[in-house]
This record gives sequence, C-alpha cells and structure tokens, in this order.
Amino acid sequence: MRKAFRFFISAVCLILISTVSSGAGLAQVVINEFLADPARDWDGDAVYSYRDDEWVEIANIGSLTVNLDGYLLADGEESPVWRYGFSGTLEPGAVFVVYGSDSRAWEESNGFPIYGLSLNNVGDRINLYRVSGSDTTVVDIYQYGDKAAEDDRSVGRDVHNTDIWLIFDAFNPCPESCDPPGCGCVPTPGSVNDCTTGSVSESWGMIKSRYRD
Repeated sequence: MRKAFRFFISAVCLILISTVSSGAGLAQVVINEFLADPARDWDGDAVYSYRDDEWVEIANIGSLTVNLDGYLLADGEESPVWRYGFSGTLEPGAVFVVYGSDSRAWEESNGFPIYGLSLNNVGDRINLYRVSGSDTTVVDIYQYGDKAAEDDRSVGRDVHNTDIWLIFDAFNPCPESCDPPGCGCVPTPGSVNDCTTGSVSESWGMIKSRYRD
C-alpha cells in the first residue's frame, strides 16, 4: 500500500467540508485528482501499463484525522463494483494515491474479478463510498468526459478553490473546448495541485521523483 503524502491545504478547503460531498453530511475525504488514460509509467515500477498506471487520488480536506476503514472506490453508475478498499488513517491535509496496480492487487487478495481501477477512456464516473455495517454512503462523486481522459491528462481540484476542477494537460494540451479547462500544468499524484504555469521546464525524472515512494 502506498504511503500518504502531506501537503498544505488553504483555509478555504475547511469551509467545504460540509458541502463538497454528496450524501455524507460532514465528510472530510474527497476525490482530489485522477488520471484515466496513462501513456507512461505512473506507478513507478519501470513498466508502462494502460491498466496499472491509471490512478485516483483522495484527500483529507478536514481538520481531523480520518479512519479510512470502510472507504471504497468504485466506477460507473450501476450497483457499485468495488475497485479498491482503503485502510489505515489519513491525516488532515494528506493525500493518498491508488494506482491501477494497487487496485489489481486488492481485487486479487479480496476475491474480486481483477480489472484494476477500470477508468473508461470515453468518460466514466468515479465514486467514493463509505460502508459501515449495513449502511453504504456516497461520500464523493466525479463524472468526467472523453476530453478528460486523453493521454496523460489528469483532472484535479484547484488548490485555491476546491469547487473548481481543472485538466492538468502539460503533456497533452487541451483545446479551448476542454471541460473542465486545461491549465497547462503537469499531473501531480501525491502532491499539492499548486502549479501556476505550464511553462516551467522539468525533466520527467524530476517530476516523478516528487511522488515516488
């Protein structure tokens, strides 16, 4: 299981605790960023895989540490098919990245069909649930379209206004018709979405070193 990374969340995030989730009054854990169509090795195993290198990042935008037991990821709009089950804790201001390879390992160890995160490249819905006893609660949902699932484009919350979603499209620039709009920044699994310009020149090794275990 991959470790959580700490990062700074601006004060505006705390205001959103009671409004950012769907059906979970004071949820602190939200979907923060994801990449549905990888074209390079994102999980750091030195092997590219369209399935293993997808990823979904969650964040704790609250002021309290959250016990992640019972939180699960699913995709699609029908009855949930669990893709990953979280465990442990997530501290305030921390994020946790689930790669497709993590999802496959979890599915195999829990007796589920082995698909990975299974994020559809023509559009899909990412669902974050919390299961407690017989209660299954929707914590957060994000629906995306095909423009958000082009090669190496991630979609994530603007750290300065987490109601706003952006496409991180430095590796594959969006046209003006992209929804959400492109920001020219690189995807940031495991770190804060704080890029202000896409013109900064960095090698892929430098970028990758920021979130490698």
